[in-house]
Formats: sequence, structure tokens, C-alpha cells
Amino acid sequence: MSRFHLIAPSGYCINQQAALRGLARLTEAGHQVDNSSVIARRCQRFAGTEAERLADVNSLVNLKTPNTIVMAVRGGYGASRLLEEIDWQGLAARQQQDPLLLCGHSDFTAIQCGLLAQGNVIS
Repeated sequence: MSRFHLIAPSGYCINQQAALRGLARLTEAGHQVDNSSVIARRCQRFAGTEAERLADVNSLVNLKTPNTIVMAVRGGYGASRLLEEIDWQGLAARQQQDPLLLCGHSDFTAIQCGLLAQGNVIS
């Protein structure tokens, strides 16, 4: 069993039914999925306010669950708007101590590249 922690630093998940099917498939396969409430979160075209989306990323610094796969719900646009406020030092230290598997696509790559550039840490 794997543990997934969902974050939504980018666009609103337009296809809610597909996201819920994915969530169901993971849980039916025996995986634990945390923070699924971000799937429904919305502020205009984004998956929440800037503060909420930034908190998703910065909260990873204090995520205590070991062997966790952090998955961005969606790409699109929005993560690049958060780059200046991300706690790069805290996130890099977290990754060096007990790495999370950070996965996402599209504009989430900006966060992954920022982690490499700011902390010399791969995701």
C-alpha cells in the first residue's frame, strides 16, 4: 500500500468526475489518499486562492508521513504564480532529510525546477 498526498497548486480540476474516479481507483487498490478535499476547491480558474495553493506546497515541509507520494491534482496554469513565496529552504531540507516523491505535470514542473535551482534537490 502506498500513501498519496494530494496538492493543487495550479488550475481548478474541471473534470471532477474523472478526479473522483481516480481517487476511488487508488483507494480500491488499497492506497491511502490524504488531502483529497483539494480536488473540489476553486477560486476563479484556480484550485483555490493563492494563499491556499501556496499553503499546499509549503505544508510539505512539515508533512510527517514517511514514504509519501505527493501528487499535483492538475497542471495548467497557476503554480508559477507561487514561486516567489515558496519556502525553498524548508522544502529542500525536508527533501534531504526524508524525501517525498513529488510528481506532477505541466506547470508543476516550475516547482520541481525551482527545487532543483534553489536547493539542488531533485524530486
